[in-house]
Amino acid sequence: MKSLAPFALVAIALSVAFVVSRGGRSRESLLPVSRAVAEHAKALDRGSAIVFPLSADEERAIGEKIDADLRRASQPAPGTTDASRAALWKELGLEAAGSPMVKRFRGRYEFRAVDHGGVNAFAVPGGFIYATLGLLEKLHKDPDALLFTLGHEIGHVELGHCADAYRLRAGAKDPLRALLGGVVLLPRLLASLHFSPSQELEADAFAARLLRSLKRDPAAGLRTFDALGLKADDGRRRGPGGVVAEGLSDYFRTHPGSGERRAALEREAAKAR
Repeated sequence: MKSLAPFALVAIALSVAFVVSRGGRSRESLLPVSRAVAEHAKALDRGSAIVFPLSADEERAIGEKIDADLRRASQPAPGTTDASRAALWKELGLEAAGSPMVKRFRGRYEFRAVDHGGVNAFAVPGGFIYATLGLLEKLHKDPDALLFTLGHEIGHVELGHCADAYRLRAGAKDPLRALLGGVVLLPRLLASLHFSPSQELEADAFAARLLRSLKRDPAAGLRTFDALGLKADDGRRRGPGGVVAEGLSDYFRTHPGSGERRAALEREAAKAR
């Protein structure tokens, strides 16, 4: 199914682009069409994973295996600036995990800092949430921005995205070995974490609502985006060919475009006003 989806996406996007351009209407409303096709294909992929359900305890066991290897591989040295930032990540993580929105692994979340992977944060099944030292360097002066990042990663766990990402690989008796060949290397782990653009937008919305539940600023996510270089849409008009290309790239990437992501977060943050 997925092998055919890009071709279907091209055909639909080109057809709509042609009709719109012939009618003299705006050419800038085609991306939702390609997004719908891409998300439908990815939903079919995720749906097939339901054949391999994971209970909360099974999901936790997978996370514990990965966490044990990651903890052996990389931890900030005690007494260093990095260690103090790791402590801040944990402190804010416990605050985030105390939100009434957190239910699936309530009281069981754990927060780590790792000395690899550039500027990143990620979650693995079972409620283990990580930040790289590069990310903490960028955000440690803005606790609400860190809380948004934590909320986003917790959202991937609470909304079942992490379980979905691993379920497809759970057909083997050892899901960890099926996923990573039994060896946890952070770059390989990050490459294996595939969330769809819709799931990323859902996690952003979850984070904004989590901040609101903690009486924090839900718009802090925009500062997170600024720090990570996720710019606003440049406002350029796109012709049919540009929209087709944008739709295809959207199908193959795991994160939505920064302009779309910012606009969605602005709408979510505005609900608090």
